[in-house]
Amino acid sequence: MAGKLGRALVLLVLLAAALITQAPLAVFLLAFALVLLVLLRLDAAYLRRQVTAELLVPDKPVIQGEDFTLTVRLHNRSRLPIPALVVLLNAADEWGGGQIALRCAAMLGGRESAEQRITLNAGKSGVWSIAVRGITLRDHLGVFTAACSAAAQCRSICVLPAAAAGKAKAETAPDEDGDEADTRAALGGSYELREYRDGDTIKQVHWKLSAKLDRLMVREPLTALRAALTPGGDLDGAEKWGDFPQQAAKHRKNPPKRKKERTALSRRGAADPGSGLKFVDRVLVSTQRPAAHPALWLAADAALLLALTFGLLLVLSTGFGIAVPLWVWPAAAAFCAGWALFLRAPQALRRWGLLAGVIVYLVVLFICQRNFLAGAQQCAGNIAQSLNARLGSALPVAQGGSAAQLGLFLLLAALPVTGALATAALRRADALLLDLMLLPVVVLLALAGAAPAVPACLLLLAGWMGAWAASCSVQRRALWGRRDTENYRQNLCRHYNIQKSAALAAGGLCLALALPCWWLLRPALGVPLGWLQPAAQRVESAALSTAITWLPRVSGGRLNIQVEAAAGGVVDGALSQGGGIQVSGVTDLALTASDKPEETVYLRGFIGGSYDGTTWQAPDADAFDSAAMNWKTEDNARLTIASLPFLRTAYDGTAQPQTLTVERIHADTQYTYAPYNAYWGDYYTIQGDGAAAGQTAQDDVFLYYPRDTAQTQLEARADAAPSVLDRMEASYAAYAASRYTAVPDGYDELQTLCDEAKKDQKLTEAADIGDYIRAYLNTNYQYNASAPQPPEGADPIRYFLTESKQGYSVQFASAAVVMFRMFGLPARYVVGYAAPQSLFTQQEDGSWHAILQDDNAHAWAEVYISGQGWTPMEMTPGVLVSAQQADLRTDPLPETQGQDTAPAAGESSANEPAATIVPRSRLVLAALLGGCLLAAAVLLVLARRHAMGYGRGSCNARVLAVFGSIYRLLVRRGLPPDTPSDAPEFAAFLQSCVPTLEPQDAEALLALAQAAQFGAGTMTEQDADKIRKLYQVIKHTGKRKQSQKSVEKQSQE
Repeated sequence: MAGKLGRALVLLVLLAAALITQAPLAVFLLAFALVLLVLLRLDAAYLRRQVTAELLVPDKPVIQGEDFTLTVRLHNRSRLPIPALVVLLNAADEWGGGQIALRCAAMLGGRESAEQRITLNAGKSGVWSIAVRGITLRDHLGVFTAACSAAAQCRSICVLPAAAAGKAKAETAPDEDGDEADTRAALGGSYELREYRDGDTIKQVHWKLSAKLDRLMVREPLTALRAALTPGGDLDGAEKWGDFPQQAAKHRKNPPKRKKERTALSRRGAADPGSGLKFVDRVLVSTQRPAAHPALWLAADAALLLALTFGLLLVLSTGFGIAVPLWVWPAAAAFCAGWALFLRAPQALRRWGLLAGVIVYLVVLFICQRNFLAGAQQCAGNIAQSLNARLGSALPVAQGGSAAQLGLFLLLAALPVTGALATAALRRADALLLDLMLLPVVVLLALAGAAPAVPACLLLLAGWMGAWAASCSVQRRALWGRRDTENYRQNLCRHYNIQKSAALAAGGLCLALALPCWWLLRPALGVPLGWLQPAAQRVESAALSTAITWLPRVSGGRLNIQVEAAAGGVVDGALSQGGGIQVSGVTDLALTASDKPEETVYLRGFIGGSYDGTTWQAPDADAFDSAAMNWKTEDNARLTIASLPFLRTAYDGTAQPQTLTVERIHADTQYTYAPYNAYWGDYYTIQGDGAAAGQTAQDDVFLYYPRDTAQTQLEARADAAPSVLDRMEASYAAYAASRYTAVPDGYDELQTLCDEAKKDQKLTEAADIGDYIRAYLNTNYQYNASAPQPPEGADPIRYFLTESKQGYSVQFASAAVVMFRMFGLPARYVVGYAAPQSLFTQQEDGSWHAILQDDNAHAWAEVYISGQGWTPMEMTPGVLVSAQQADLRTDPLPETQGQDTAPAAGESSANEPAATIVPRSRLVLAALLGGCLLAAAVLLVLARRHAMGYGRGSCNARVLAVFGSIYRLLVRRGLPPDTPSDAPEFAAFLQSCVPTLEPQDAEALLALAQAAQFGAGTMTEQDADKIRKLYQVIKHTGKRKQSQKSVEKQSQE
């Protein structure tokens, strides 16, 4: 289960990476995984046809109460090894109607055979039918399961009553010196004929028939078996057989109905109360002696560990730009070889060697701690710098440090990391544990937006896949017999041969397929996967929302991820999209208004005053300050000019301002978001006449006038005597006309078009000019949130106007600013948030509340109208704004109907404003990876609870589950796996391993296990709690047993 979960996690990561990032490497890895899945499916289909199985049962009747053995002889006809193979047997009680399921597992090398022997004990007389239900195997990476096409086999076993033991022995053993008549008499005059087998006595040979058939034929007693299976069968000396003949005749006449439910017997000592069948033991026997290759095993371990260590180090170094000194690489290779040798050492040597190594490591670390910490700071500085650039976080970046210090840190850090990889990939061969170790590194790379080198990724993938293949070959020591037997050593040798060869083959296959797959799939890497995006957008949005919400909390605010302010990844006036993905659902701002808004509330963030051919630049603050010195403003000229529309509207006192509370949650911290016509207090910082600088936390209450109210009041002041504020506004209007009417070079055709429209249509008013520009853009250009990006170095606005003719609010707003300036109106480019009036809902206290998510971010143009101030002009198709009734329309403009105006995340449409685009989508992938890790942790917790009996059906099952956990814990501490729980050795080991455990507690533990096993419905919840407490005592106070020899000595005493 753990291996399946680990492989599923990695496949999920590849799928998420390809769907979300659409990067060539991610698409290649997904395609490579699909090709690999096809090969693995073919591998499983090939192996299923190469396995043969033969069921062997005892030739002679079995005596009640005595052990007998079922043998499944397996053979692999292919050269490829089979790491795991499961055979299911069905034992049907012909007299009782019950059915027992028997499961046996095996492994087969190339062209090898093995026998799985199951020892049973029949507690009741009768007849059993044994059949092979099925044989299943997996491919070499454990992804697919295939059922082998084995021939149907069914054998019968007759179980005689214990009183007939002497008679049965007489039947099956001819007289030592008798002739044919004596043999026939001993056989009771009834026998069957079959071919000669090894072990048959020569006196059972049927010489005449053998001569005719030219092969040896023997006669076998049929007295008891014929009485059980043959109608009319007789038994000589029936009084010695008890009631067996009567029972046989009864069940022949009225055979019982076969039960559908099967009772599974797989534990030693387990029994079925109904049929009396008891599971005694099972063992995998090698029929061929495998050749040992210790050098190959060591080389495979070293190669696998080298691929994992070097791949991990290369991925980190190339992803974060860490310059690894050359001498670190041979040292890391020496670590890999050392760990591979260390894991091959005897257990006692490993224990003391590990203790000594830890002491030496700590001493060296203490001596070199200053240089080690300096190297660690240098490495952490590179990672922090990537995180800061990617997430907009505030992690401190350490400076300084030499290459030698960095190399020392990497060297000392590589030693325990290599040991951890060796433990997961070599000693335990646990795919899930390895995945949980490597996936956090992938998450970190994705969070930092790192781009590791392709060879590094392929090397890490090769080692990862080799570890997967090794994990599929499980050490089933409980099936190999006692450790001191030759059969155990042969099975262990076969296991190592299969495991190491599979690991090398899988890693080599990965590298061998990488280059051909890259060459064959290269034309398909540029194919967009946009048609798959709708299926993943909800997951993406939820994942990003989770990351943005929780990362600042767990990092104390240092990882405060900022969602950029408008479609296309725009926060600072750049017009390139950057290849991000569109997400929605992240809460950026919370608004609370005193009165219900009657128009769309625009909150300004970034303001662009000049265009340099690729990017909108913020207004020149020094030029503004120089001009403002002549305007006779009091105190701070920046705040005065910013508050000028509010002050002039409130001058007569006839209009009452409204309040708007703006709380920043996840919006960009570079700006303070405020509505038009707002009053700015002394504690704000205005960047010239542009945007307001951001604050540590924004939760401000603004006094402001809606645009409709301000327009009415300011138009009424036009005929009044000018005040100081009016003269100040006239001065700033002249400044705006001089600073914000410049047109970039290269737009001669568009300038000609505007001049002709101004002359022909007599366009002089800002509203009329705005209507013309909006109609022109909506008619001749198409809304498309996934519009093509301009070539590198090209002018994005000119590319939009002359070539692509497709864009979103960024392009429409930028083009509108240029056209307004061509008409002679001061215009600027603005990025912020649009809050339509329909978003506001009334609260119990009478206020109106709205939540602005990332899809409310937007870009628009603003025009300076003399006497009124800066006024927003909406130019994006599907959005209409006017001073009288400004809101987001519910249908596209007539000029855009029929065009591709479908809304896409990252841009506004007819129904919702512009959505936000995260500039680099690895952030969402990182959130998904974190979700995968969390899911793995949850599954591990659930598996732990399952092992402790929680969620089991009956109390008996819960007690047995906890006892199974105790047994596995003792096996890990040195208990031989084949030790029965009712054997004296088990009790002796338990007492010596846990000295603090009272003798009565040990007896209670065994009594609970026996009662739960053989007494149906006898356990209670109190019994389950009691055995759980005993498990905790054994787990926390037990100690590893020194040796099996001391256990045997104590049991003898």
